[in-house]
Amino acid sequence: MNDILKQRLVGALILIALGVVFWPIIFVEKDTKPLGEAAHIPMRPSVDTTPLAPPSKVGLRESPEIEANLAVELAEAPRTPVSVAADDKPIEKSVPETAPVVVKAAAPQERPTKTRTEAPVKPAIDADGVPIGWILQVASVGNAGKAEELRKRLVEMGYKAYVKKIKTGNSVLLRVYIGPKFERQRLEAIKPKVDAEFKVESMVRRYIP
Repeated sequence: MNDILKQRLVGALILIALGVVFWPIIFVEKDTKPLGEAAHIPMRPSVDTTPLAPPSKVGLRESPEIEANLAVELAEAPRTPVSVAADDKPIEKSVPETAPVVVKAAAPQERPTKTRTEAPVKPAIDADGVPIGWILQVASVGNAGKAEELRKRLVEMGYKAYVKKIKTGNSVLLRVYIGPKFERQRLEAIKPKVDAEFKVESMVRRYIP
């Protein structure tokens, strides 16, 4: 292949390459469609700030005076006589207007305090130097409601009573006690009265906090 043919082939290839590059630029139309329409913002409306005149009351009906009319009707209404039977003879009596009755709550009654006539006994001391106290075990029940009812009755009788929960094996008992007191003789003195009142056999025991 001679040099002239080579040059022609190279020139043809260069022209083809240039045609491929510049063909879209020269012969293809550009897309001139806008990407989006511009938003149209309306003008700000004008607002009339002139104050309005108050409405006219001509031709309007005023509201009736309900309370005044009601008071007049009650004053003019005739009173109904009340018939009260006495010895099978009807007696007509008008109902008098009475003032409201004010009920005063009765003052709580104070329990009479017992005055000791003897001096208190000096409490005994155990080996640890702690004063020995005593309690009266009134009863052991398994129902919390019964235990609370028994405690309230003992309090109403003037005794200082409380309930303590005791666990024995798999069951739980509620024991009602009176006390504690440092004088065992005082508990032994009330024991017969408590036993007779509640049909129980109470026991005096040492108080262990």
